[in-house]
Amino acid sequence: MTDPSLARIKAAHDLSGDLDNLTQYYRDWADAYDADVQDEGYVAPNFLVDCLQQVAGRNGVAVDLARPSVEVMDVGCGTGLVGAVLKERGVQPIDGFDLSTEMVDRARDLGVYRELWGDQPLEGVSERVGGRKWDVSLACGVFTLGHVPPSELSEMFRLTKPGGLAIVTTRRSYADATDFVDEVERVQARGEAELVDRVLDGPYIKEEGAHYWAFRVAA
Repeated sequence: MTDPSLARIKAAHDLSGDLDNLTQYYRDWADAYDADVQDEGYVAPNFLVDCLQQVAGRNGVAVDLARPSVEVMDVGCGTGLVGAVLKERGVQPIDGFDLSTEMVDRARDLGVYRELWGDQPLEGVSERVGGRKWDVSLACGVFTLGHVPPSELSEMFRLTKPGGLAIVTTRRSYADATDFVDEVERVQARGEAELVDRVLDGPYIKEEGAHYWAFRVAA
């Protein structure tokens, strides 16, 4: 018997990054999304915040999560699963944006975000938010098949303050099927950011693991 939750997750990976298709798909999926990913053992939000807390506590990383003024941007925030974990761990204020307005509406209902923007793809978002920058930017499940290309990694850095942290997840299948690993080398060669930590094949979802990449944005 086909697992309907897994089928919907897999179908999202076949959208080829087309914004109209992604917008419509997540509009239709918004009500069932949380239940579907829970059914499939989605632990990435918790593990991503674990990574953030571990990296932020290291020498040479100028992000003190205990400082109340530390601002976090949840990139592709969806229904707010990462935001909920951040608040639970005492990390605020949190802002977020997502391509899907319907997903953002559900994130807003959680009451954990300071500001939220819907109808916002990652490409070019730094200009649309007026060049604002955050101490930390997080992207969980954004760099995945059918969604955004590896080249959008630079947009993460444009959202992040100099010396701040940008942390992204990539499913194994995405890292294997794209040039993401090469893009990591390119952004470092261009001096945009430095890779300060990487977890290979960490816990993500029952179907497969993911790589977690932590960058310190160039000062």
